Amino acid sequence: VHDLHACRWRRVETFLRQLGTSPAQSSSRNPLERPWKMTEEQFQEHAKRLKSRAQQDPMRAFREAREETAALTQQIAAIEREIDELVASLYGLDLRDLAAL
Repeated sequence: VHDLHACRWRRVETFLRQLGTSPAQSSSRNPLERPWKMTEEQFQEHAKRLKSRAQQDPMRAFREAREETAALTQQIAAIEREIDELVASLYGLDLRDLAAL
């Protein structure tokens, strides 16, 4: 899972650079760090401030980053769900029991 998180972050860094922003200057509160959660409308609001610095078409960069990071996020979620199921079974519980905790 760690490798998938690292891969997703590297893709986000590339995306930020394509927009002409520095990943080092970004913060975890920056919605551009989570393109898989953004709609095109939300991105367009943020892109208005970036157009002059972007290295390529910002909407194209967003769509590609969103697609790739969404796929990685799905893989992460599937593995984390599998881990949760294994942990639950070790304790004789099911996922509903864990959710109640």
